[in-house]
Amino acid sequence: MRAAVIDIGSNSVLLLTVALEPDGWARALDAKLATTRLGRGLADGGTLNPAARGETLVAVTTFAARARAAGATRVWAFATAAARRASDGAAFAREVAASAGVPVEILSDEEEARLAYAAVAHALGDGGPLVAIEIGGGTTELAFGFAETMHGSVTLPLGALRLTEEYLRSDPPTVREFGAATAAVAAALQASGIGLRERAAGALLAASGGTATALAALDLGLAAYDPARVHGHWLRRETFAALVTRLFRVPRAERARWSGLDPGRAAVLPGGALVLQRVLLAAGRDAVQVSDHGVRHAYLRRRLAEVGVAADLRALWP
Repeated sequence: MRAAVIDIGSNSVLLLTVALEPDGWARALDAKLATTRLGRGLADGGTLNPAARGETLVAVTTFAARARAAGATRVWAFATAAARRASDGAAFAREVAASAGVPVEILSDEEEARLAYAAVAHALGDGGPLVAIEIGGGTTELAFGFAETMHGSVTLPLGALRLTEEYLRSDPPTVREFGAATAAVAAALQASGIGLRERAAGALLAASGGTATALAALDLGLAAYDPARVHGHWLRRETFAALVTRLFRVPRAERARWSGLDPGRAAVLPGGALVLQRVLLAAGRDAVQVSDHGVRHAYLRRRLAEVGVAADLRALWP
């Protein structure tokens, strides 16, 4: 059996197509990314940018056709913060579903956090306490629990794209903008009431999403993104000091030329890196482990389970 999932995020659209072996193990057939920035310029309750809508519609429709061409008999799609924040998000999801021929579910912030937790617990979890961090374009999900069971979560109203648009408008960002963005992340963490230091004590701290994986690729010095090497990589506090300094000093065009970094990620990576760094500091930890598995992986497993297929994605990449 072959199946696929399409993740319609605030910054990018992601495709994952897998083949399921008879024993339930899955192997990746195809993975693609398109940076469409569906959440660009979006205020809560506002409408989606028309150009972003069009680019995202084309990306999802193209990815669905690509998945079917690869033999996928089941293709699902979901949307996250941009679609749920926009007043026309539901209408857009229906338009995408009609064009691409796939069902599109808009995830609540709690469901997004639950899936982020499930993905990390499945791929990296050691059976003990876990704090999972998923930095998206529009929001950041913090979920905590034990083994495969999530006990609770909070959503910070700041993601890589949103923080960039609201605070980091210069290229490269100014010292004043850096300070304002840092204060905004600190305020969001305090307002969440999660008690991150207490939650993280003795727990595995793991991060997923494009920010974490891009930082891991840069830390590893990869010439091209390699999920097998990124997955499980540890980002240490001193790494953040060097990477964040570098990211905030270099213009966007130069960042876009860095090896191993998707050019579409270059514009928003300083903001995402700042969020992850501040979460790490608030947790009082010296390192965070990176998971290449994110919301789309857990969503695919959930959908497959609904049709009676138990899938194991831990050996996805050779």
